[in-house]
Order: sequence, then structure tokens, then C-alpha cells
Amino acid sequence: DMHTYRPRMRERADGEWNSRDWFAHRSSAPELDSTFNPLFLGVALAMDIGVAMRTAVRKVTDPVERARTVSELRRDLRILRRPLYYARETERRRALAQARRKIVRRSTTAPMPTPEGVLAAWNARMESKEAMIRLGGMLHDRACYVDSGLRFDESGNVVGRNGGIRGWLRENLPELAPKYKTLMRYKALTVKLRQATGTEDPTPTERLLDEPRCEVVSGLLKDFRITFSSLEAEVNFLVDPEAVLADRKCGSKGRQNETMGVSTERKVSCSMKDGG
Repeated sequence: DMHTYRPRMRERADGEWNSRDWFAHRSSAPELDSTFNPLFLGVALAMDIGVAMRTAVRKVTDPVERARTVSELRRDLRILRRPLYYARETERRRALAQARRKIVRRSTTAPMPTPEGVLAAWNARMESKEAMIRLGGMLHDRACYVDSGLRFDESGNVVGRNGGIRGWLRENLPELAPKYKTLMRYKALTVKLRQATGTEDPTPTERLLDEPRCEVVSGLLKDFRITFSSLEAEVNFLVDPEAVLADRKCGSKGRQNETMGVSTERKVSCSMKDGG
């Protein structure tokens, strides 16, 4: 009541109310009902759900937030798959190591090829088929003088492999190191040629080019095409003719289907021009 407010305040200021009366006056003020109301809980839950949905929608629509969420999910997946991957990879490497231990170390009677000799053979590889075979033979012989064995840790796990020919190229012929895959194709060609001619260690591949030559090598060198692809196809046919014929058959069918598709398109275009 506005008419009694100032007298009451004056009475309090004059000290007519003691502390006990003042606390009694404060305790007589109306208080909220302390009974549980489920509506309050429902409103709080709805607000929390709305805030969560707004945050999720913002993460999905915002490119920066979306990229951050995707990176976090990928990180969690990598963490979960890491133990399984390393367990499987360790098992695979142990099996590979056991299989390689059974292989007898190769040997050859050819001297160790020098970096200068390998570089000269690489530069002269396109002059003749003999030069291609000679380059592959040098790489095949070089593999006998480099260490490509497995490396193990204290627990016996495979942790890597020694450099081999790749490491030798990096140290001695850095200009040919980027051509490692191409060089390995020449080496694989030599391995297949040795398989086709029945050449075994420690006979070097260079002996195949000496006179008198065997019938297989003479037939390969009679072909007038001096390309690596043609020589590789001929050697593959000598080793596995059925696989080569199957590949050629599949290739001819693919080319036939392409030509049929082109001819059909031409027929359709001609009929459309004629108004048919």
C-alpha cells in the first residue's frame, strides 16, 4: 500500500522493529510451491533437444564444421582399426618372411656390374633387342650382389627390408632411381627368358647372347620390331601361351564391340538424316 509504505519505513528507521520482528516479517512473504511439476522437466528437455539439434544442424551445414567433424570421425576410425591392421600386417609379414627364408640365395658367375656399365646399358637399350636383354641381365646379376633381406626387431617382428637394387640405385645412380619400375620390367623380361630357355643359376644371362645361340633366342632376335613391348609380348608367349591367347581374345572382343557400337551409331545418324 503506497499510503502505509513511508510510515512503515519510518517505524523501521526509528527502531520500533527489532530483529526478531523483522525476520518474522520476512518469513511471512509468499513462497513458490515446492511440489514437483512435470511440465518444468518437459520444458527443460525440449530446450536441451533444441539446442543440440541447432548445434548438429550448424555442424552439418557449415563447411568448416562439417570438415572438422569428418576428420574427427576418420581419426576415431583409424584409432579403432589400428590394432587390427597391425596384427594382420604382422601376421602377413611373418608368413612372407618364412616363405622367403626357404628360397636359396641366388648366385652368378658374372662379375658385379658397375654403375657406369648399368648406365651405359640403359642409354643403349633402344638400339637392339640384344641391348634390352643385356640390360635386364645386368640387373638380374646385380641382384646377387645387393642385400634385400628382411629386417627384424628384438621381438622377431618384421620391421622392413634392406635397400636392394632400389637402394643401390639411390646411392650410385640417382639419375636412374626414378626409373626403378621400368628397370624392373627389363629384369622381369630376363627372368622369363631364362625360364623359357631353361637357364639356371649360376649361369649369367649374357651367355644367352653368345654364339651359337639357342633356338628360342634366335627366333626372338629375328623379329624386325625393335620395341620393348613387342619383345615382352613374345617372351610372355613363350612362357605362358594360353594366357597370352586369352588376353588377345578378350582384346579382340573388346575392339569388336567398340567397332560394332561405332557402326550402330553411324547407322542411327544416317537414318536420322534420311528422316527414317
